[in-house]
Amino acid sequence: MVTSKLSESAGFGRSLFERLSSLGLGKDLLNMQYRMHPSISYFPNANFYNNKILDGPNVKHPDYKKQYLPGRMYGSYSFINVAEGMEVFDRHSPKNVVEIAVVLQLVRRLFEASLSSKQKLSVGVVCPYSAQVSEIQEKLGKTYETYSDFTVSVKSIDGFQGGEQDVIIISTVRSNRKGAVGFLSNLQRTNVALTRARHCLWIVGNGLTLSNSGLVLDAKSRGCYFNAEEDAHLAEAIISAVIEIGQYNHLLDSNSLLFNRAKWKWSGRRK
Repeated sequence: MVTSKLSESAGFGRSLFERLSSLGLGKDLLNMQYRMHPSISYFPNANFYNNKILDGPNVKHPDYKKQYLPGRMYGSYSFINVAEGMEVFDRHSPKNVVEIAVVLQLVRRLFEASLSSKQKLSVGVVCPYSAQVSEIQEKLGKTYETYSDFTVSVKSIDGFQGGEQDVIIISTVRSNRKGAVGFLSNLQRTNVALTRARHCLWIVGNGLTLSNSGLVLDAKSRGCYFNAEEDAHLAEAIISAVIEIGQYNHLLDSNSLLFNRAKWKWSGRRK
């Protein structure tokens, strides 16, 4: 990956395959994928491969569909809207504390589900920004390292290239009124992020910030778009994070579901 605009304009962002293709060498498309559940491959296939990729018989088999957590929000493919998030810059890299709280809660619940079912489970957390990666890694610490049947890895998009996990959670980080979407503007990186999961891909992000992106529009059209506060566990995690960073305006909106949950939480604290 080339981050310098000057280097990119000079052609250093071109891959070896692009260079060979530009010189007239023929190319063949490997048109069958054996990794992703069809609901995961649907978006990248339509947006990056002109619907030329076929799903292998293994991923189309009914047994390939997994439901690790209860509820429609935790199907094979979901966009989980975290409207309360706030992006802040750690040096030159953005992070989102509220999204971090949601991601940690999801990992914790997946771990509990793996323990109770005695089922092996690998989880990957993908973040496009180094500050978010570092913060999540620090908060996780060595919590799950002693469990052989449950693994969790947190990496940047570039660090996950070529990798795959049973469940992938993408933290998009960006939360702003300008609609600045960061990594989603880079099709190669977006493609890598969206194609790492075998059974479940959950995208955590601000639906309003990403409202004009194909991700949100596609998720809504397929009925895969959910608000995080609809889940009581995620709502509690969001409330705690909002209180931690002093972003109380979200708790004072009487029209929000989060307000109703926060009201009970604060009422309980006063007792």
